[in-house]
Amino acid sequence: MAFCSIRMSDEEKRILEQYSAAVNKTISEVLRESFFEKLEDEYDIKSADEAYAIFLKNPKTKSLDEVMRDHGL
Repeated sequence: MAFCSIRMSDEEKRILEQYSAAVNKTISEVLRESFFEKLEDEYDIKSADEAYAIFLKNPKTKSLDEVMRDHGL
């Protein structure tokens, strides 16, 4: 397993330790989960922006019934 270290102030470490204890997780779990959640959020925003740009080029929409019919549902 890989190892990564980060620098933070004593106050930031104290807050991180208190939060980790409050949610009953290790510091590593809290940091790892937070990082990947942030990464996923940024990917979702980028994907939404790209989809919106495509929509703006051709702003035609379909009703839910039309979409379901198009996909045989």
